[in-house]
Amino acid sequence: MTDDVAVPRLSGVLDDRTPLTASRIDVAARVGWLLRTHRSVAGLSLREMSMALRDHDVTLSAATLSRIESEGHRSVAALDGYAAVLGLPEGALRVPVSLLCRTFPYAPEEQSKPAVRCLDRFSRACEAVEVAAPTGGAWLEFARQHAEDGGLGLPRALMETHVRRLARELTRSMGVGRGTRSEALVLLRCSIYAEVVDDVVRPLVLDPDSQNYWDLLSTLSDHPTPSLLDWLASLLGEPSIYRALGASYALQNMLVVGGLGLEDWSRLAPHLHRAWEDSDGDPARRELLGQLWSALPPPLQAQIRETCCPEPTTRPVPRVWSRTRRNVHYGFADSVARTVTARRGQAEDPLLSRLLFEAMFDPRGVRLSNATRLLAYSPFAADLVRVLLEERDRCPDAVSRTAALRVAAYCHAGEDVAGVDALLDSGGDADFEHALTIYGRSGRLLPQAAVDRGLAADEMTARRTLYALGLAGDPRLTGISSQTSLPTWVRRGADWWTDLGPRIEV
Repeated sequence: MTDDVAVPRLSGVLDDRTPLTASRIDVAARVGWLLRTHRSVAGLSLREMSMALRDHDVTLSAATLSRIESEGHRSVAALDGYAAVLGLPEGALRVPVSLLCRTFPYAPEEQSKPAVRCLDRFSRACEAVEVAAPTGGAWLEFARQHAEDGGLGLPRALMETHVRRLARELTRSMGVGRGTRSEALVLLRCSIYAEVVDDVVRPLVLDPDSQNYWDLLSTLSDHPTPSLLDWLASLLGEPSIYRALGASYALQNMLVVGGLGLEDWSRLAPHLHRAWEDSDGDPARRELLGQLWSALPPPLQAQIRETCCPEPTTRPVPRVWSRTRRNVHYGFADSVARTVTARRGQAEDPLLSRLLFEAMFDPRGVRLSNATRLLAYSPFAADLVRVLLEERDRCPDAVSRTAALRVAAYCHAGEDVAGVDALLDSGGDADFEHALTIYGRSGRLLPQAAVDRGLAADEMTARRTLYALGLAGDPRLTGISSQTSLPTWVRRGADWWTDLGPRIEV
C-alpha cells in the first residue's frame, strides 16, 4: 500500500489514518470530523439533528447525516444546516471546509444545488455591504452572488471600492468574521474579478506602513498565476522579514494549490538565489528560505540547485514520525487532546490528537496552517487554548512549548483565559509574543511595560505589539506615532492602525 492510499475508516470512529509523512491527507475524514464533533459536543443525536434541521428547511434523514459524517461528504446543506441549528455564525462550518478543500485539489467536491439567480437577492446582497458595519456573513453572500455564473455583477470601478473595503476589514477581523471575509475575498479572487482583487491587494501589501497583511497574500495565492509567482518571489529579499515570510507562505500555498508548471516555477530560481546570498547568514532569513526550499518538489529543487542550494529547514523535533509511544511529541498532543475531550464529556478523539500534532510540529507550512485553522473552527477551540496554556510547562522540550503557545494564540477568539499575564511578564520572547496576540484579541489594554518592551524589540515583536494595540483600539497609538525615539516605520504603523480601527468580531 502506498502512502497516498486512503485507509477505510471504521464505523463510529473518524480518523485520518494516512501516515504522518504521507504526501496526501484524508480530507474527507476532516470534513466529517468537523460536523460530527460539533453535533456531538452539542449533545445532539443524529435523529435529533435531523429533526432540528427541518426547522431550517433542510431535509436530511438521520441515516443520510450518518453517511455525510462518516464518509466526509462536502454537503452545503449539512454544513450550513448544522451551523444554523447550533446557533453558530454564518459560515462557521462551511468556510473552514471550503478553505481546506480549496488548498488540497484531491478534496471532495462540493455538493450543493445550483443557485437560482434572482435580482432581489442580488440587490439585498449588495445593500448589505453598503452599511456602516457589514458582517462577515454579508461579505460572504456578496462574494457568492458575484462569483457564481449567471450574468449579474458590478463593473470594475465599483467592485474595486468594495474589494478595498473588504480587504481592509479582513486585516482587523478575528474569529469567524476573519474566516468569512477571507473566504469572500478568495471567491472574488477565483472569479472574473481575479485581476481586480490583485490590483487592490498588491498596493495594500507594498504600502510601507501596512501591518497585518498575511491574509491578503494568502488570498492571492489561492489563484496562482505566473505574474503572482514573479511578484511574490521578488519579495523574498525584502528588508522586512515580515513581508518576506508572508511571500514564502503564499508561495508554499501556491505549490499545493497547483496550476503552474515546472517551467513557471523555474522563474523562482534567481530570486531564491539572490535572497539567499543577501541573507548574509541571518538565521531568521535563512530559516524561511530553507522552509520554502524544503517545500519545493524534487525536480524543481534539482533545477534550482544548479545556481542556488539553500540549506533545508532542520527542526530539532520530532525525531520519530509515528503515532506510537516512541514519538513523545505525538504523546504530548494526544495527552492534550484527551484532557480536552474529557472536559467536554466526549470520547477519546484520535483525529483531534493528529490535528494537534500537525498544528504544532509538521514542517510543511501548508499542512501545519490547515490543521491549526481546523482546530480553531472546532468545538474544542476554547478548551484547547486553556489546556495548552495550562500544560505549557509540561511540554517535552522548548520547541514544543513554543508550538503549543502558537496554537493557543491562533485558536484564541477573544475569550478571557488565565495565565496570559504570566506569559506577558515572562522573560521568554516566545511567551511574550504569543501573549501579545491573546491580549489584542481579547480587547485588553497592554501594560505600559509590555508596550515599551515590544516596540523596542525586533520587527516581528514590534509588529505583534502594534497588532495588540490596534485590535484593542488603544488610545496610546496616537502618542506612539509622535514618539521620535521610535523607528519611523513603527510610528507610521501606529498611524496605520489608528486609521484602520479596532478589531471586528462578526
